[in-house]
Amino acid sequence: MIKMFSKEFWITAIGFGIPMWIIMTLFYGVTDEFSLKALLTNFIAFVIIVGPLFATSMILFARYSFKKITITIPENETLIKEYGANLYRGKEGVGGKIALTNKSLIFKSHKVNIQTGETLIPIHDISGFKIKNRIFNLLNNELILNTTEKDYRFIIQGRDELMEELKSLNPSLL
Repeated sequence: MIKMFSKEFWITAIGFGIPMWIIMTLFYGVTDEFSLKALLTNFIAFVIIVGPLFATSMILFARYSFKKITITIPENETLIKEYGANLYRGKEGVGGKIALTNKSLIFKSHKVNIQTGETLIPIHDISGFKIKNRIFNLLNNELILNTTEKDYRFIIQGRDELMEELKSLNPSLL
């Protein structure tokens, strides 16, 4: 889960604030007389105030959604840990939660997605993985799990911790 005022928080805040500042400054310049005062006012409004407010609202929504998702663990399995994650199904990054058990990785989406449902990946079916970093290597949260049937692309908070757990459960991943 993203923590308030972490690196991910500021990337989200600035990633929203700067484009909004540029768009609104251009809009203001087209509709009114452009000035340094307007440029500075828009910078304060969008980069300093609105960007962090947007990031805060995204974190609060993610925490709320995470709590609402209930994953049923099969009887013969033991829950190890849960992680907030997105699973790419085609072009859509489906938001949800991963439950790691001693025998499987279970992803369940939250209800605010086009594609919903649950995906179960038996740990012994995972034949390999690929770790990627996103947005100019600032975000260390992409993980691609390879199985004999298909590849699963996740964006996951706590990726390195999850990988250590998977390696301990499936020694062939070392």
